[in-house]
Amino acid sequence: MFKKLKTRFILINMTLLTIVFISIFSFLYFMTNHSINRETNMNIDSLMNNSPKQKPNSGNIVVELDNSGNITNYFVHLNYDMTTVKLQNAINTIYESNKNNGKIKIDDYIYKYEKRSFRFFSKIVLLNITSEESLKIRLIQIFVLAGSISLIFLLIISIYLTNKSIEPIKETFNRQKQFIADASHELKTPLTIIKTNTSLLLSNPEDTIRNQSKWIKYIDSQSDRMSELVNEMLSLAKLDVEKNKLIFSPINLSNMIESMLLTFDAVIFENKITLNTNINKNIMINANEESIKKLFNILMDNAVKYTNKEGCISVNLVTDKSKSRLIIKNTGEGIPKDKLNKIFERFYRADDSRDRETGGYGLGLSIAKSIVTQHKGKIYASSNLNKDATFTVDLPLFPQ
Repeated sequence: MFKKLKTRFILINMTLLTIVFISIFSFLYFMTNHSINRETNMNIDSLMNNSPKQKPNSGNIVVELDNSGNITNYFVHLNYDMTTVKLQNAINTIYESNKNNGKIKIDDYIYKYEKRSFRFFSKIVLLNITSEESLKIRLIQIFVLAGSISLIFLLIISIYLTNKSIEPIKETFNRQKQFIADASHELKTPLTIIKTNTSLLLSNPEDTIRNQSKWIKYIDSQSDRMSELVNEMLSLAKLDVEKNKLIFSPINLSNMIESMLLTFDAVIFENKITLNTNINKNIMINANEESIKKLFNILMDNAVKYTNKEGCISVNLVTDKSKSRLIIKNTGEGIPKDKLNKIFERFYRADDSRDRETGGYGLGLSIAKSIVTQHKGKIYASSNLNKDATFTVDLPLFPQ
């Protein structure tokens, strides 16, 4: 698929470039040819209208003939020997021709001729255009050579640029493919559990709801997990679709975070976690409020989820030059270095068994990264294994 797409891109690029080169070279050749023809016509007119006694330019021939076609006078100024017979044959050919102008070759030289009839005589002018014709041939050769070299060079560049442009498409396609496969796999487990428990319920139709409550709770639990997964998948899809449609407005990030931290008091207290905060006042950003709230919730949920028992979470909001910096750090197992670059991928879980226990699907941090990217910011993680993990979000400040 991608090989065909790449080939098609290269063919289109090279076809367009070839058309452009041919158009440019054709225009240059046409202009050069037009200039040469205009100059030769001017020289022929000059020789035709001047007195025969005047010596023509070097390499040119002026011949006068009577009405019977006999040469009465001719003026030749050549830098090579031409026999009278050859000259006579050339003149006869021109005189007998129906054309009043054209080209004729004598020995190794090319002449442009013009024939005009007057009242008592005819006049034929032959202008030596050998050098001009050679110039045209050399011009074509140069154009072909330069064009071929340029097209080969541009082909190499086109292949390189096509590979570069195809790579993101290929990566997106593979990620989408993997996303569908992972989503199918994640949905399969709760569906299997629901189906199994439903079968158990149906196998005992006489039992009361109280007796079957265990299976009903399993079904309810897995339904919640499926609902959570579908909601997260919809959030990702929405972020992808609305990349350029979010409404941004000035937001006091300091006030927002202080307000949202209050919603985590209960779960922090329940898990015996210590919360340390350092929120600088009146930090303003230009952002989509709903998205930033979701971003903070994801990072705080993640911190609470992975903080060890009686551990500590610290939330810091500061400014650094032209950006705001949100730092959320939690004590705990940390993240292995080889997994730090992968944790923002969709469905990636650093600890699969731990995530299943806590109900995670590996979509939260991917959503967080998408939100940060939409706001032209950066998100990155650092960790000390078996000690702590830190997530840092940089977002542009609102210009004052």
